[in-house]
Amino acid sequence: MVGDSATKTVITGSKSFMMNIMTKDTATMEMIGNGFLMCNVGVENTAGAKNHQAVALRVQNDMSAFYECQFDGYQDTLYTHTSRQYYCDCMITATIDVIFGNAQVMLQNCLIQVRKCMDNQQNIVTAQGRKEKWSALLMWRQHFTMVLVCWL
Repeated sequence: MVGDSATKTVITGSKSFMMNIMTKDTATMEMIGNGFLMCNVGVENTAGAKNHQAVALRVQNDMSAFYECQFDGYQDTLYTHTSRQYYCDCMITATIDVIFGNAQVMLQNCLIQVRKCMDNQQNIVTAQGRKEKWSALLMWRQHFTMVLVCWL
């Protein structure tokens, strides 16, 4: 899937956990087929911080790659559900559990921008969900930048 740019080609949704649906079902976009490639596309979930879990992208396939994409949301923006995933020159914005899941993930030249969360919350960047003791979490970051937005 190829877009014009991550700010021109944007897929938008607003489902959230507060709608009484499971977190995985809040995804604006889901990737399920193996070997998927996406370039220059933005995916956002606009549900807002007060609506709790609201996934922008859920990836459940093996050997997927994302290049110059942008993923915007609040809680649980990027759900790296399973298998092996590669992100290069991407931007991810969120408040809590920016990236979470059970996958082996490689982030190269990516920017994570942490948004202000609600007063009763705290910013958490990753929340891996591995259940098997033998499975290792891989989150390799090369030329990786994280921006913590300051607010008063």
